[in-house]
Amino acid sequence: MSTPKLFADLHATHDWLSDHGLLPPERRSETPPTPHVRLFQGRTVVSFCSNNYLGLNHRTEVKAAAAQALHEHTHTTSESRRLGGNLRLLEELESELAEFKKQPSSLITATGLLANIAAVHGALDACELASRWYGSPAPDVLPVVVYDELCHRSIQMGARQSSAERLRFRHNDAEHLADRLAAHKGRAILVVTEGVFSMDGDLADLPRLVEVCDAHGAILMVDDAHGTGVYGADGSGTTSHFGLVGRIPLQVATLSKALGGMGGAVLGDERTIAILRTFSSGYRFTSSLPPEQAAATIAALRILRSEPGIRDTLWANVRRLRSGLTRLGLHPPGDGPIIPIHMGTPQAAARFEELMLDTGYWCVAVAPPAVSPETCRIRLTVSAMHDQEQIDGLLERINDISPKIPAFAEIANKHTEPGT
Repeated sequence: MSTPKLFADLHATHDWLSDHGLLPPERRSETPPTPHVRLFQGRTVVSFCSNNYLGLNHRTEVKAAAAQALHEHTHTTSESRRLGGNLRLLEELESELAEFKKQPSSLITATGLLANIAAVHGALDACELASRWYGSPAPDVLPVVVYDELCHRSIQMGARQSSAERLRFRHNDAEHLADRLAAHKGRAILVVTEGVFSMDGDLADLPRLVEVCDAHGAILMVDDAHGTGVYGADGSGTTSHFGLVGRIPLQVATLSKALGGMGGAVLGDERTIAILRTFSSGYRFTSSLPPEQAAATIAALRILRSEPGIRDTLWANVRRLRSGLTRLGLHPPGDGPIIPIHMGTPQAAARFEELMLDTGYWCVAVAPPAVSPETCRIRLTVSAMHDQEQIDGLLERINDISPKIPAFAEIANKHTEPGT
């Protein structure tokens, strides 16, 4: 029997990528996400890969809350929230997240990816779906979604799932966005950006984006996955960091980064959140967040709000690592715990990861489809759990390994000069 055409194509693509060293390994970790990670076959390395910025999932209070919820509710609801999967814990978490993020209301989803899909698709298609199914007044024209070209794939998925006209604007270019909006005057428009961009670690120019959206009657949505728990005087995110509380009407947060769990949240006004619960596929057509995750996140959120010293430690570590890289002649973008070192090609990034592992440090190479081929990089993430010895050791290993990667210094400096 011959191999079906689709499988033949998939297998041929697999073999070609494998032959060219373009299938990155998924390394198995045998321990929780701490700075010291034991990989498969017993090797222990210092990890700079985790988004567990504050280490909250290791706290006794968080583990105890998760264990109690597991005992009371088992490990899953087995249903969407509309079909019997709603729990007091889920509503309690939504209330505390809304208060923390200074938004009127919120809904939580099983993953951060689903939160972006719920927000983008739901906001763009809810009116049309309500008209189709219930006969409510229909919009006279389809909405428009305009998103930063470097937005996370989940945002793009939400946009593509919708019926809206889709446009991109150049990364962090408010003037290009203004041109896009001016060309669609009178349309219902959703503009989407990230508070902190997940691959480069740079911040969106939220003050300017707010001005542009207000001037053109567009709604600005910010995916604050990497800002929540990290930025702002109280850790509530980039909206607080820029002094824009009350100015950004739709936000998304993840529970899997600084809060150390899993899941996502969409935050906005009460009527918008209510209609998203009804019409968003990212919320309605999937099982709810497991109860132990909700309980653990509530506990983590309370620790974050009551112990600001955790964030102080994180930022001290960020400054130590970034200043060390500067001394090595590297100037990564941004100012936070996501620190990219550009390599230029997938092969160079993979080779750098392997050489660093050989010295006992785990720094993940990032290649397509997460980034374009010419911007492959090592993506470092530092946390409050790292100590000074681990950070200094990482810097020493980078300095030792760099000469072994052809054209590394030229590529790195080309992409990371100050001000770029």
